[in-house]
Amino acid sequence: MRVLIIEDSQVLRRLIMTCLRHHNCEFIDQRLPPSPRRLGGFPEADVVFVGSYRPLDVALAVIARLDAREQRPTIIALTTDPREESWQEIEDAGAGTVIRMPFRPADIRSAVERVVDDR
Repeated sequence: MRVLIIEDSQVLRRLIMTCLRHHNCEFIDQRLPPSPRRLGGFPEADVVFVGSYRPLDVALAVIARLDAREQRPTIIALTTDPREESWQEIEDAGAGTVIRMPFRPADIRSAVERVVDDR
């Protein structure tokens, strides 16, 4: 399974990789780009984690761009935003799952296991 992690925090990127180490994943990680047009990583990723923080504009644009791909990945957004309307915006942009921080490693594993089960 190919996993793209778009997250500014190197610690969180490493945590996600550690949580998924038993899932036989291939990882590419990067910081949130200043523009969604600069999105790198696997064009055919199975799962993409996106850090979605205030302001949400860039993260929402990145999620929408990922959602528009021909081979649409499962998008899992991570956020510290406590507002339900922000969670809804993230889902409306195309995220299938929104994990609110602070989260437990089990939350990451559970979200990816749902993807694996759906395949």
